[in-house]
Amino acid sequence: MPEPASIISVIASVVSAAGGAIACIAAFKSAGHAKRAFEESQKADKRFALRQLSLTAHQIVVEVDRIKWLAQGLTAAYKALAVFNNATGNSRVPLMTNEVAKKVRVAEQLGEKAKPFVDVKTALLNGPLEEISDREIAMTQYLTEAIALRGKIEIELADIQAKNATHQEIAIRNANGQ
Repeated sequence: MPEPASIISVIASVVSAAGGAIACIAAFKSAGHAKRAFEESQKADKRFALRQLSLTAHQIVVEVDRIKWLAQGLTAAYKALAVFNNATGNSRVPLMTNEVAKKVRVAEQLGEKAKPFVDVKTALLNGPLEEISDREIAMTQYLTEAIALRGKIEIELADIQAKNATHQEIAIRNANGQ
């Protein structure tokens, strides 16, 4: 008959082995849950990044529309300035309007780069987060370029409008005989 101490030792070993097996099963399940939680977190991060990418692309498209609108005003202002200066047949007017058209083309190119990202593509969810982030960085750079271009056009437009206002005041004074 075996000694009670060795029976207790065998029972303790069996219980310990069973406890170890249960701990392994729990760890395996926990790892599975952790993996699913990580994957869901990655998807959430990607969705957020995609929304940000889409928002930036939308902002670029809006800036391009603003640039086009300002460019129309700038072209009209240059034509009005030519009228005030009696230079309607002057080659400077087409030169200036061509410069405005070049700025519009640059803006349109930025808009074309942004258009694919205006609507969030779920296919990008399958790609790495870094790819989405890289595209967001590029869109942010395009947005910065568009804002800077709009700022230049606004300054140029304000300058030409001020010149036109001065010419208009002179024309009004001359018309009134002052």
